[in-house]
Amino acid sequence: MTANMRVLDHDKQEHRKRKVLQTVIQKYVHTGKPVGSNAIASSGRLGLSSATVRNILSELKKEDLITHPHTSAGSVPTDKGYRIYVDSLIELQRLAVQEEQKIRKEYESRTQEIEDLMSQTSKMLSSLSHYTGFVMSPKLDKNKFAHLELVPLGDRKILAAMVTESGLTKQFLLRPEIEIPREQLRKISRIMNQNFQGSTLEEVQNHMTERLEQVQEQHKNLLSLAQEIGQEIGRMAANELYVEGTSNILSLPDFSKTEEIYDFFKLIEEKKILTQVFERELLDFAAQSFSNGTHPTESKRVNVRIGSENTVKALKNLSLVSATYQLPDRTVGVLGILGPKRMEYSKMMALVNYVSQTMGKFLKEFEKI
Repeated sequence: MTANMRVLDHDKQEHRKRKVLQTVIQKYVHTGKPVGSNAIASSGRLGLSSATVRNILSELKKEDLITHPHTSAGSVPTDKGYRIYVDSLIELQRLAVQEEQKIRKEYESRTQEIEDLMSQTSKMLSSLSHYTGFVMSPKLDKNKFAHLELVPLGDRKILAAMVTESGLTKQFLLRPEIEIPREQLRKISRIMNQNFQGSTLEEVQNHMTERLEQVQEQHKNLLSLAQEIGQEIGRMAANELYVEGTSNILSLPDFSKTEEIYDFFKLIEEKKILTQVFERELLDFAAQSFSNGTHPTESKRVNVRIGSENTVKALKNLSLVSATYQLPDRTVGVLGILGPKRMEYSKMMALVNYVSQTMGKFLKEFEKI
């Protein structure tokens, strides 16, 4: 046998193995049950006998691409097997037309409230995937302050409405220790609007207390209120995490152990660790762009971490499908879904990719952050 024939035989064998692995994963995703050799052979898609399929399954098991939950059971993919499968997905599956229309319609509502935008995106990801959707908001510390309005609501409550030059708005409720007269609130707004228009939120947060100290002797109640406003601006300037659909995960048969449920609940409640996970995703995308010498928008848009590839214990039985959303000059945030390892990867990757692109287009309509 010539060397060329041996290469062809090897390539043919590898192709068969990949097709069998692909079939195991697709059937397991669809049914949730271990896949037997007879089920693969009888499908007729591969044109292989049961004996040939059994031999290939044995090779896949040796390579740690599949495993058997019980000795007499069929095969299920390992994390390594899922990884081989995900890496073989050359093209993202196109979303159904009605799904694309639903996503576009959500963004056409033209909300300018940053919390509403992030919240509706995480809800949409959860609704369309039937898993847990998340969005980590962009840091707005370089966004420029335009206007602040303080409105007394009575019972020591004040509604603060702040607008940035990019058109995004932030509303928050303040609760000072004592009632502050409307005229004093107008004075704070006037000082803020005169001194900080065109300043970045970072500059506003750093210097607003200093500015308002100038009038502290006349209005001693203003300083604590200024500090409260500064804290809210600080929250706006930092990354914030929006998560929807955690119950979708907890209802999955793949996620039924009490310890797993407890760990996941703790992770969602604390959010700090989860935020760090997604911040690492941002760093990984940035590092990938740098190593490839590409602009951020030209780099790989969707990242998949499968089971044990996740560094956090509570995510070891889950897959994380994420993508960045971007402005023309830089990446600003990350979004995606958390779901079972047994998921339709091509569809989930297409969903996350389309939402990230649509989100980016929406943000580009504002001035650059």
